[in-house]
Amino acid sequence: MKRLAILGAAGTIGQLTRQTLLERTNFSLVLYARQATERLQQIDAARETIIDGDFLDLGRLVRALQGCQSVFLTDIHDPRATLRVIEAMKLAEVSQLISVAPERNLCHSEALKQLVSATDLSLSPKKHQLLLQQKNRLMSYQLIKGSELSVYFVHLPSEKKRMANRRAWRESVVEEILSACDCCAA
Repeated sequence: MKRLAILGAAGTIGQLTRQTLLERTNFSLVLYARQATERLQQIDAARETIIDGDFLDLGRLVRALQGCQSVFLTDIHDPRATLRVIEAMKLAEVSQLISVAPERNLCHSEALKQLVSATDLSLSPKKHQLLLQQKNRLMSYQLIKGSELSVYFVHLPSEKKRMANRRAWRESVVEEILSACDCCAA
């Protein structure tokens, strides 16, 4: 039976992915999240292992990933955490990563250069925060892309599309994740 770790399992994408994988596959799942035992209820005790942990805790991450064939990373907002996940995967000898990624039109080196140099002091605090998140996600994306892992990216739609139809984009992303799992299982 294939064993897959969902890092960030208590978040929206993680929970939708978990539910769909339990319904449509026979995969065994490692559900890893901060305060996971408080935030998640076990659905299938025979197929799920819930682990409390932080992405920066290398030892706990390595132990959680041991025996997994693939890892699904639900959030790449912190480049330090992304590096730690890559390191843990190498130590646990897991080579397949399925990861969320920023929208496709931002995932090229020129977009990253433009974002890194963007410093508009007239931005509202909320827009400034969104810009910082976008920068961090792009840096994490580049770190993953440059790793030696076998990677399948699931690109998120633009912020505008996500806000326009929250349910549809989530379902679309989960379907793409399922497709990635099928590719990794082959």
